[in-house]
Amino acid sequence: MAWIYLVIAGLCEMCFVVTMKLSQGFKKLWFSVLTILFMCGSFFLLSHALKTIPIGTGYAIWTGIGAVGSVIMGMLLFKEKKSVMKIFFIAMIIAGVIGLKLSAGA
Repeated sequence: MAWIYLVIAGLCEMCFVVTMKLSQGFKKLWFSVLTILFMCGSFFLLSHALKTIPIGTGYAIWTGIGAVGSVIMGMLLFKEKKSVMKIFFIAMIIAGVIGLKLSAGA
């Protein structure tokens, strides 16, 4: 169950970054409220995941999910620049997250 919490926490992190951008510096009320809700949900779920997952592994995976998701959402929603190098480094983060997950039981 901890791994499910961790994945959902990472997705919430991605959502709070997107809604924070949409809030335009916390000037738009509903996006600001969503930012705070996603942020609280992300930290809450991360805290539960870290009860059983090692802190280094959990934090790195949480951050990786949020970072990769945020970059992808930036490219899709906000027309941020796409490049071969950007895709390559996203793949590197994903590989690192998979490696950490595989080594968590070791």
